[in-house]
Amino acid sequence: MKVALALSGGGVRAVAHLGVVKVLREHGIEISAISGSSGGVLVGSLLCDGKSPEAILEIIQSVKLWDLARRSHGRGLFGLQKIADMLRNNLSITDIAEAPIPFRVACTDLIDGEVYYFDRGPIVDLAIASSSLVPIFAPVTYQTHLLADGGLIDNLPAKPLQALKLPIIGVNVNPILPYSPQTLFSTTIRALMLMMNANVEVSKPYCDLYMEVKGCERINIFDLKRVNEAFQLGVETAYRMMPTIEATLR
Repeated sequence: MKVALALSGGGVRAVAHLGVVKVLREHGIEISAISGSSGGVLVGSLLCDGKSPEAILEIIQSVKLWDLARRSHGRGLFGLQKIADMLRNNLSITDIAEAPIPFRVACTDLIDGEVYYFDRGPIVDLAIASSSLVPIFAPVTYQTHLLADGGLIDNLPAKPLQALKLPIIGVNVNPILPYSPQTLFSTTIRALMLMMNANVEVSKPYCDLYMEVKGCERINIFDLKRVNEAFQLGVETAYRMMPTIEATLR
């Protein structure tokens, strides 16, 4: 059975996608295309390059919070240079079009207010652009675009996968539950998550099957100490939903 995956953003929560993919493969389901926004692009780029979920988890475990806290001198508080270096050190490809598994990267253009789904172009630069959650991280200039987090407009980019004529599974790692933020930073993140979840509702009809990884809402999107927990939540969700998944794909 072949499927296409639309992977939401969600920072550290996006590691849950790896747990989902692990279980899908164990059940003979082949991942034949991937699209993603933000954190979904970071894990998706490595999956599309042929890395196993377990190998990608090890790569992410090597990232430290300090790597995300390098000050930017541009349009954001911080830059993502260390994450870019991590991708360059672990990817065998330089262009999205070279990926063994077809890949689509969602980015928001801050100039024209549109979302773009890139199927070619420098994979590291565009992955970083898709992950640049402004104003926390600086946007990326690419050609005529000023690119930021794809999740600002489409945090579950199933739409660009439709042309491939494959069953589409959408995976959202940002369940929304009642929560009262107490700081300026947590209030900003909460507002952004609510906005992104609203556009997930717009994308859900493009999916043949929609999965929400319950429990991820407990994980701060920058809490790198909880990557193993996020991975396990993805595993548990996929096992729980496997009867529905297999019935949908028959």
